[in-house]
Amino acid sequence: MGREFWLRKAAVLDRIALAEEVTYAPEVAAPAIETAEEAAGWLADFDHTHHTTHGPGKPLLTPPGRSYRPYVRQEYLAWIKTQTES
Repeated sequence: MGREFWLRKAAVLDRIALAEEVTYAPEVAAPAIETAEEAAGWLADFDHTHHTTHGPGKPLLTPPGRSYRPYVRQEYLAWIKTQTES
């Protein structure tokens, strides 16, 4: 799978998790949040391995225990900008 696949997958799962966080109790939203975290990690790993980061933050400079979801948002924003400029 290519970067665009992982980026778009991580972005949609992040949006689902955000919606569930504000809609449901923490224990109900937890599976969506965990799935979004896992997908964000996949994207960060892909970008680190392939040197494909487009935003200012680097994927594996995040200290352990912090979320990669903000990284997904940064990268999705950079990707969307390139799509609209084309």
